[in-house]
Amino acid sequence: MKAMIDTGANRTVISLQALPTSHNRQFINKKQKSAFLADGHTSISILGTLDLHIIIGDMSTTIKAHVVKDLCAECILGMDFISKYKVIINADARVVSICDDEKRITLEFDVNQEEIRYPARTIRYTYIPPKRTVSIPVNVGISSAKVLFRPSYQLARRSPMILLNNIANVNQQKSHISIYNPTPYYYTVPKGLIIGTTTVPTLSFSKCTSIDHQLVNDNINKLTRHITDSTQREEIETILHQHEKLFDTSKPAIAINVKPHEIKTLDHPPPSSRPYYSTPHKEEEMYKIVQELLYYGLIRKSYSPFAAPALLVAKHDGSWRMVVDYKKLNNMTIKDNHPLPNMEQTIR
Repeated sequence: MKAMIDTGANRTVISLQALPTSHNRQFINKKQKSAFLADGHTSISILGTLDLHIIIGDMSTTIKAHVVKDLCAECILGMDFISKYKVIINADARVVSICDDEKRITLEFDVNQEEIRYPARTIRYTYIPPKRTVSIPVNVGISSAKVLFRPSYQLARRSPMILLNNIANVNQQKSHISIYNPTPYYYTVPKGLIIGTTTVPTLSFSKCTSIDHQLVNDNINKLTRHITDSTQREEIETILHQHEKLFDTSKPAIAINVKPHEIKTLDHPPPSSRPYYSTPHKEEEMYKIVQELLYYGLIRKSYSPFAAPALLVAKHDGSWRMVVDYKKLNNMTIKDNHPLPNMEQTIR
């Protein structure tokens, strides 16, 4: 059994599934009651209390624990356990030390590098009209949190419905997920269907406002090194350095246009395509790219009826480039009959 030490929990709690069958009826107090979580409004039902015996290393510990039906971990050791056994947590060394009346032991604790995923399961039957988006209720194994939702790979392969990566608010293990029906007929979502998984967000991107001057100098030198006249080269470099932020390619930049961009199309229904099949590893990389683009404001959430599939193409350095297949949109786009002028002639 894996236990989690939680300094934010007042009492030790254990999941009913983590107990052996023989312990299920050995409650000290079988009277059911409820307790509030750290968010202050989500409550969980306590089935009873028992004496919990845990062997940690070569030390035997005992603590009274509340038993609950569902828990994010098998066992949570709260402040009652931490105070009783004088627990010291060293996050830098990733060790925890526990002391009883006779000795103190030090153990390494596990650092969970993988995300814990909780399935999002539909609560009831839902009918989705043609060309409509419906928000359906789902059950999530988290009491209360803001989570990241990822659609099921299997569901995307066998169903025409479109689900997007999204952020969902979970309250008392319930949330709502939007599903779009691009077909001309009704679609039924059955009860108990797993439409995706949810995880607690761990990605972080730092918005750095500083400029990498070394990178700026290198990029400007590459642009001006072909100029043989030193005076002209210095004058051009001075002008370019006045806009040095444009030459810092270490972070994304947003182009601001006075006139919004528009694409003129033929009188045709909005084209939509199902997502391409991809491996779980590529889906994970695609998700990270999309989250970074969202964070920097380069893309935004949309419920447009236009839907084009995206895919990943490997770069030479082993990283991934996201590309979007706009073939259907291009086929109905009215071509621009006014080509761009020759840039050399324009500059002259």
